[in-house]
Amino acid sequence: MAKKRKVVKRKIQVQIKTKEKEPGFMVRVNEPKLVRKDILESLREVILFMQSYEQFKQVQAEKVATIASLRASVKELNSLINSKLRAYFPKGKLNVMRGTQGMEMKEEEALTNIPGSYSPEPVSEPSVEGNEIDELEGQLRDIENQLKNIN
Repeated sequence: MAKKRKVVKRKIQVQIKTKEKEPGFMVRVNEPKLVRKDILESLREVILFMQSYEQFKQVQAEKVATIASLRASVKELNSLINSKLRAYFPKGKLNVMRGTQGMEMKEEEALTNIPGSYSPEPVSEPSVEGNEIDELEGQLRDIENQLKNIN
């Protein structure tokens, strides 16, 4: 008979040495002033674009508010015409031709049921946009000052 061997498991402790992380590579920049100038100019262009976008958003908000007020005015005028002006029209029993009645109904439905139409609520202009524009202008002045110092 064969004897059974005893298997002894040993625990091995491994110590990992940690090194300070150093950059894996270094790059030499040949004209740092020109590179910095290019970066600052691109930042300036981005800020100018952001300012124009903020102005666009303001104009769009004003447009939506104007359209909403115009729709409210038209609605009010229609209600005034229907309620007060109709009282002055003569009342009679005239038979309306079927062809024109159908057209009138279609026109009214077309005016009231415009596909894709919506009635936006008037948008009040938040004061945050003004602060963002002022902040962008301040950043733009800083970048232009840095550009002047580079030259």
